[in-house]
Amino acid sequence: MAIYKIIVTGSFNSGKTEFIKCISEIDPITTDKPVTENGLKDIKNFTTVAIDFGTITIDKDIIIHIYATPGQERFKFIYDILEKNALALIVLGDITNKESISSMYKYYREFMKIKRLPAVFALTKKDLPNKIENETLDQLLSNKPKEIPLIQISNKNKNEVKQAILLALEQLAEEG
Repeated sequence: MAIYKIIVTGSFNSGKTEFIKCISEIDPITTDKPVTENGLKDIKNFTTVAIDFGTITIDKDIIIHIYATPGQERFKFIYDILEKNALALIVLGDITNKESISSMYKYYREFMKIKRLPAVFALTKKDLPNKIENETLDQLLSNKPKEIPLIQISNKNKNEVKQAILLALEQLAEEG
């Protein structure tokens, strides 16, 4: 049996914890604590302060450990720790938030400084009514490398979350 690690990263409130909760076959380990930063408290009550963790079995011989990073800059020291033995990266962006989308490349670059990983960009919350128009999305994502796939998912839909994970694994196979 092989165990692989995939990292899920993205901005504050991009849906990383929901992504893990949606797909994990075990009760996910989360590190949510009350939000203390002014301005962010209005968006949500809790935030990840270390990592979230879950697992998914792809087939009887392949298990994926999924680690989600905190979305706030002050916790980015954890990236070096998570990157060890990671095989792929999924960068999330909230499709209802321009700042979240435009920061996706920044999160991608932070990990690429440490180690080159196959990556997928996934826009979350596609099920919400206030998503950003496609033309604006194209502008906000203009710095995304063309070889990195971009998908839209609901991070509460198990099949769509699994699609993002499988796409990350496909990127790994293509590089291998």
